[in-house]
Amino acid sequence: MKDASIAQLSFAIVSEVLGTTFMKLSDGFTHPVFGLVTAVCYITSFVLLTLALKHLSLGMAYGIWGGVGTFLTTLVGIVVWDDPFSIIVGIGMIAVVTGIALLSKGTQEAEEAAAEAAEATA
Repeated sequence: MKDASIAQLSFAIVSEVLGTTFMKLSDGFTHPVFGLVTAVCYITSFVLLTLALKHLSLGMAYGIWGGVGTFLTTLVGIVVWDDPFSIIVGIGMIAVVTGIALLSKGTQEAEEAAAEAAEATA
């Protein structure tokens, strides 16, 4: 089940990044089709995130969803719309990735410790 939740979380992230990208294309919702695609992407993202939360911890799932989404959206902005990139932006992106890795590692260790404690008492 956890693999399915990770897949759901991954698709939720992709959908959120697409929704944000289409939000930019909607130009303040002056292009209704792009605005509609934005809404569909965000609804899809939240549905998938909600399903993933059935088997993933809230802090880890939301942290990964928000962090990876921010990282990928920043990349899209830089590559597609020539958003500014500087060493500070690069350091920030590295910090986001590092934070996600630490969050995942800490959550994994806590879950393993809880499982070991449950086995010891069983």
